[in-house]
Amino acid sequence: MKKINFKNDRSLMIKITSLIFAIILWSYVKSEANFITSTNFKNIEVTYEGLSNLKEKNLTIISPKESTVDVKLQGYNSYMRNVTRDGIVAKVDLAKLSEGEHSVPVNVSYIDLGISVVNTSPRRIPFKIDKVLDEKVKANIVIKNKPQRGLSVGEIDKTVNVEVKGASTYINKIDKVEAHIDVTDMTETSTVDAEIFAYDDSGKIIKEVTVTPATVKIDVPILKSKTVPIKLVYNENTTENIVTNDFSIEPASVTIRGNSDVIDSIKFIETRPINFNDVKRGDDQVKLNLPDKVTLVDENINFRLKQKPKEVE
Repeated sequence: MKKINFKNDRSLMIKITSLIFAIILWSYVKSEANFITSTNFKNIEVTYEGLSNLKEKNLTIISPKESTVDVKLQGYNSYMRNVTRDGIVAKVDLAKLSEGEHSVPVNVSYIDLGISVVNTSPRRIPFKIDKVLDEKVKANIVIKNKPQRGLSVGEIDKTVNVEVKGASTYINKIDKVEAHIDVTDMTETSTVDAEIFAYDDSGKIIKEVTVTPATVKIDVPILKSKTVPIKLVYNENTTENIVTNDFSIEPASVTIRGNSDVIDSIKFIETRPINFNDVKRGDDQVKLNLPDKVTLVDENINFRLKQKPKEVE
């Protein structure tokens, strides 16, 4: 009878047992190393799709102009190790929206398979969609401040035709459209590029409105001013029995303006011939005879003929 080699059998059993334990240990380590985990990402930018469709329908977004969401991703640890916020895609589809208010769901996904989106906050975004208006209006040209002493601003174009375009919500807030020109540092006639803005009733610029053209060229004449005395001129046919020296004019001087070469040569301003027949009827208003290209700084002054009080002996 053949003898059994218990020593070899024992060694084989040890090897088999070790292999079984190794397989069990490997499976355990693998399962523990590839456990499911999650990661939160905040302020993921949301992409707006369908903007061209809104434009074709003459619609625009009032709010929100931009949106973000917080996203929670989940997956096996082996996948999650390489997850970055750049791989998160968040978007909303605005193509079918109409004028009014809407709550639009946010679609979030991750570019790699094996990663799932388990939470999005907020899940829906409220949108306000408005109709786009385009209107033709007149913009006022407004002179701000005054030039240096002795200078003044001549006649300029007071208005210019423009178009304003934007959502009806903002177009309806327009109180005025203006271009402002500051003449504080201007010493000679200049052409200025003035920006045009739409303003609300509180004087604030409405940035959501587009003005076309955005700027306008304005010729700003800077004129020299000068104060000179007024010389009375009479209609000789009406001065019979009138002592003209008994009369004076109020005010006795006037501030005129014009090109410097013209203004510098003027020593006084004459009145138009005064008709004493009109004076006797109570019309004491006097008109000035202004040279060509010379104007008054203040057009609202009334010049009147006054009789000097007689001296009492």
